[in-house]
Amino acid sequence: MGRPWEVYSDAFLEVAPSRILGYLLGLNDLPEEWKKLSSYSPKDSRTLTKFVLKHPISTKEKELVHLSKFWRNSSQNEKEEFLNALRKAEDDVVNKLKNAGSMEEFAKLWNNLPKMLKDAYEKELKQLNLTPEIAGELVNLPADPFVPDHDWLSRLDIYAQLKAGNGEATLVRFKLSPVQGFIGNARTERDLWAGSHILSFLTYLAISRLWRKFGPNAIIVPHLRGQPFFEHELKILKERDKLDIANMPNKVLAIVPGTVDVNELEEEVRNEIRGFLEKLFQAAWSFYKLGDIFEEDPVYNETVRNYFSITVEAFPLSKTPGIESALRKYLSIVGDSNEIHYYSEVFAILDQLTDFKSVEHFPPEQPKGFKCTLCGENLAVGGRDEEDSVKHSWNTLRNKLRSRRIYDIKENERLCPLCLVKRFYPRFYSLWKADYLWVEQTAEGISERVDERSDQQGPKGFMSVSEVAMRRVTEKSLDRFNKDELFVTNESGSKVRPVTWYDIFLHQLFYTGARSEWRGEVKPPKFGGSTKQEFEGILAQLAGYLRPLFQGLEPDCEVLYKDNLRSEDAVAKVFGVDRDSLPSEINFEDLKTGVSKLEDLVGEPPKYYGLLKMDGDNMGKLLSGTKSVKDVGEYTLAGEGLGVKRPSTPTVHVAITRSLSNFAVNHVPKISKDYGAELLYAGGDDVFAVAPTDTVFSLAYEIQKKFREDWNGFEYLQGSSRSMSAGILITYYKEPLYIAVRKVAELEHLAKESGRNAVAIGYRKHSGTYYWVVANWSVFSGEHLESFLKEMRNGKISRKLLYELDTKVWPNDPLAVLNLVKYEVSRHSSYRKDEKEALVDRFAEFLWIVRNIRVRIASGEVPGVDAGVVNDLVAEVIVDDPENPNNDSFEKIKQVAESIWQRRDPETAWFIELQNKLAQEFSEKQAKIIAGLVLKKQVWGASVLLKILLEAGWALW
Repeated sequence: MGRPWEVYSDAFLEVAPSRILGYLLGLNDLPEEWKKLSSYSPKDSRTLTKFVLKHPISTKEKELVHLSKFWRNSSQNEKEEFLNALRKAEDDVVNKLKNAGSMEEFAKLWNNLPKMLKDAYEKELKQLNLTPEIAGELVNLPADPFVPDHDWLSRLDIYAQLKAGNGEATLVRFKLSPVQGFIGNARTERDLWAGSHILSFLTYLAISRLWRKFGPNAIIVPHLRGQPFFEHELKILKERDKLDIANMPNKVLAIVPGTVDVNELEEEVRNEIRGFLEKLFQAAWSFYKLGDIFEEDPVYNETVRNYFSITVEAFPLSKTPGIESALRKYLSIVGDSNEIHYYSEVFAILDQLTDFKSVEHFPPEQPKGFKCTLCGENLAVGGRDEEDSVKHSWNTLRNKLRSRRIYDIKENERLCPLCLVKRFYPRFYSLWKADYLWVEQTAEGISERVDERSDQQGPKGFMSVSEVAMRRVTEKSLDRFNKDELFVTNESGSKVRPVTWYDIFLHQLFYTGARSEWRGEVKPPKFGGSTKQEFEGILAQLAGYLRPLFQGLEPDCEVLYKDNLRSEDAVAKVFGVDRDSLPSEINFEDLKTGVSKLEDLVGEPPKYYGLLKMDGDNMGKLLSGTKSVKDVGEYTLAGEGLGVKRPSTPTVHVAITRSLSNFAVNHVPKISKDYGAELLYAGGDDVFAVAPTDTVFSLAYEIQKKFREDWNGFEYLQGSSRSMSAGILITYYKEPLYIAVRKVAELEHLAKESGRNAVAIGYRKHSGTYYWVVANWSVFSGEHLESFLKEMRNGKISRKLLYELDTKVWPNDPLAVLNLVKYEVSRHSSYRKDEKEALVDRFAEFLWIVRNIRVRIASGEVPGVDAGVVNDLVAEVIVDDPENPNNDSFEKIKQVAESIWQRRDPETAWFIELQNKLAQEFSEKQAKIIAGLVLKKQVWGASVLLKILLEAGWALW
């Protein structure tokens, strides 16, 4: 068998669109191995009237309009002339592929293949006076026009691997762990970013080893075409800022021809990853000049090399005995026992084998001594010494670094080798971002180059959580904006948006002449409005007060919080230095006065930020074909059910992972930027970001909304039958970041436990108070929630309503609960008598919020009732199920509100449906009591949600 690009080229010519369409005309056959890659082989004739793609998950159709029109309206001769033109275009492309000469050149061509094909088709179509839109449709032609659940390029990747192995193939799985613990050990946002990006980088090192060995088309998860890390290695990446986002999953799946020596491959991958980590540690040791203070210890390299579990497992794609039972019904429908139809079960087995193998790994045992203050797991560098010696050594190091204007080690910190790598990594990243080949440089070379660049601006900007908090718009600033008194303008001087405290900080950075190596170039905002002159005068004074601090130390926006200006010790703590290190010429009273004047104009600087963690629901089960797929017949052109669900196939798997990569690389970063968020991770269906409190909710909603789209041109996302769950934590800027990370992970888990397709929101106040709520995403759809908040902000509905809904003393009777809500909404309103309709609208909007709150009853809360059974029934009614959508519309909720307002019992409502379901399991009396209790919990949850949104500033402007 030839080289990978030669095999791929031969495979291409056998199954290109000209061959697929020629098969329909009876001009040629298609390889049996190609046809067996279909999910099903319907007994259709070769005649069809239209070409469509069906979404690989939701089955929503996307018609190839121009190709269908041509095919319907053309004669046999015209079609044959058309196919001849296609073959000419395909031959031109294949000639380039065949002459690749190296795996790297093949990878470049493979990455650009859709565009190459489109351009070649357009050229030939022009000769036939046919519309160029057909070219794009041909690139996305279904592999099987009668079972169009994936395109032919997705199938070609798999077919070429099977062809290379003479029909035999092996699935290879890579896994890197731990993930959450390593990322969560963070003091700053920069630590969070570095932890997630290191994991992506290490995963890509494994991927690089695999694609260079087996070809880029061998990688199923993640799909590599258009992947920034992949394109960067190939030196063809145009937008290098895409590298900033960690978007590699910690698990990789590949399909390779024939068999593979898994032990040899695992050793290669382990050596690659461990060698790089060790090199990075040595570079960090050299750059920070730890050798001047500490002695090297063998445990340091051992910790770095063996901390991660690096697992590679393989399993042949074959008719493995013992797995047929799960597929028996499907196989009887398919009527073919080809190995490819066993893929879903083989994949599931391989996944389990990889997980089992990875848990057998144990990080190196750490000797006694002082542990790292960041992770608390590993021995700190120098940690074997006595306590006074350890403190003295790290203080000495810190002072030496500050004399070089390096502030990577904070006050009272002592780091282990792995966390030292995490702190150093952003410096290495700036080199790698400029040139991929830095991954191959020596530790000494990396250290020297980083040292040379340490007096320059760093290319990767990092915002602290306090900077993110300050991006929120305050109510006072919004008021100034609305009155044209103060606002931010664009370059032409036009009014754009309210001023934020982050704008103030950027202004101070620029006009103090301060340099922040992790921020990149600072562009000061421009201001306008009737108070502009006064505002800019105060800013100029403040810049004079801050200049000694910002030029002498690393700039920090937290000095703009007045409670951090209460004493010299408080200021020193902000900058992570001792009191004696503060510049002597600072006048703290003038500084406080300047901040107070700004507060009079734009309000106090916000101190809370939002942390967002999202994850696709049941994606693992979806990819393995064990969950959330439709009847196999629905994926056929006819769309008729066959009574059996379609399992996952490698071609469908490729199609889905292509869409996941596209979502993470192209959509999540754009949405995050639109909402002023700092995106820390976007890997397929996982998202992790820090955002201002007033935008974090909309950010989450828009991400899940985009995730659930079916088609965007010929690009498909995950589809309307899929969903995401999210955790959102609003927390104080001084909250230890590792605690906030764990808390938001708990919230995400809570959202999933509530039935998925939900958002769990927590608010952790500086006082220690914590409250949370779980809601359907639907609560943020439309303008109903926003409308109710607007009326609370303008005083039409008093905010006291939220604090006086004493549901605990209300009866457990659904209608009584609703009438009490009606009474409270009316009592806390200031509408005139002739504004009754507006008051009913507010009541309906509040009920809309109530309807979308998810609740559960606790065990023993209702005596003699199984809480598990109740909660299952509650979920059936309240949870929005994307696979079986039957959600209440606002119009339906408004009908309920109008009935209650007119003192009529509603004919139908969610609580009535719940009560009826409960009555089938329990007595009528118990059903009524439980339904009333659930409704009370929903009312309380609605009040919590509104409190959080009001305090967070959501939909303020």
